[in-house]
Amino acid sequence: MVLENFKKIPSSTIIPLIIILTLISLWILTPILTIVIFGAILAYYVRHITKKIKPYVKNDSLSVLLGMIILAIPIILLLYFTFHQFVNIAGSFFGSLQQAATGNSTMHMAQINDAVQNLDLPSNISQNITDTIKSGISQFISYTASSVVNLVSSIPGIAAQILILIFSVFYFAKDGDKIVRYVKDIIPVQDQDFYRQIINSADDVLKSIIVGNLIPAVILGILSGILYYLLGYEYAILLAIISGIAMFIPIIGPWIVYGVIGIFSILIGNTLQGVLVIIVGWIIETSTDFYIRPRIAVQYSEIHPLVFLLGFIYGAMTMGLPGLFIGPLILGITYEAYKLYRKEKVKSKQTNP
Repeated sequence: MVLENFKKIPSSTIIPLIIILTLISLWILTPILTIVIFGAILAYYVRHITKKIKPYVKNDSLSVLLGMIILAIPIILLLYFTFHQFVNIAGSFFGSLQQAATGNSTMHMAQINDAVQNLDLPSNISQNITDTIKSGISQFISYTASSVVNLVSSIPGIAAQILILIFSVFYFAKDGDKIVRYVKDIIPVQDQDFYRQIINSADDVLKSIIVGNLIPAVILGILSGILYYLLGYEYAILLAIISGIAMFIPIIGPWIVYGVIGIFSILIGNTLQGVLVIIVGWIIETSTDFYIRPRIAVQYSEIHPLVFLLGFIYGAMTMGLPGLFIGPLILGITYEAYKLYRKEKVKSKQTNP
């Protein structure tokens, strides 16, 4: 009876109703929409891992969980090692977090004082420079410590987002085939070939995204580690890891590492060491970001390297970390859609001149 009544509804009212409900749903999900999309993208990679272990684990849910764990383990270990080492080093240089947060750092300024004195400037100018440097470093430490405290205070919100991300990854990885079948069912027959090519392009873009992000970061980390080791820096491995991770930061990138340690080396009198790390670091970062990354990414698709570059940079600027994946995906699919549409138009004109 309900079905018969549904059939009597004019088709002209169905589409507007669906559009309205969709817009309302998107409005409700706006605060977490980026996380959900990011979860769908991560689910793509989890599905690839799941396919490898599926012959050994027959249960779908268990195989997806194992795939998620396999994907998460190296990331968690890397972040734990980096954070743990950073806290130890920061503690030995700057004192406790509480002291840093209040601006009462126990950092020693002897080396910087000596470096400024070696400039042979008048005593009052040298003292002003030293005070300025000390004030700037103290403010930076205080800001960093305060940011950590704020981060800790926002743990409930972050935990909620992580929970949403985990569930999104799980259900998209588990029910991805059902979603694809649903989309195919509602697409008009005459448009299915177009959407099939779009889906294939999205698959290529997603492969390019992980290759275009992860491999360049690893390459940059390795080259940076070699540079730090040859220049005699302590904690070369940790600095290399931070440099590789920093490549995911839009615009600034690994310069946050090269610049800080280069300037610090110059201030304490190791001028050649500081200049070399800045210059060679610039060469490594530029080569990796503007040559290696686009060249590797386009190996898996025919999308122009500029599209990927803009997607990586401005996607991250507008959406944060998830934007590194969402930005190139959206721009890549848009580029391919226009390309296919143009191809169909040209073919139509040739067929019907």
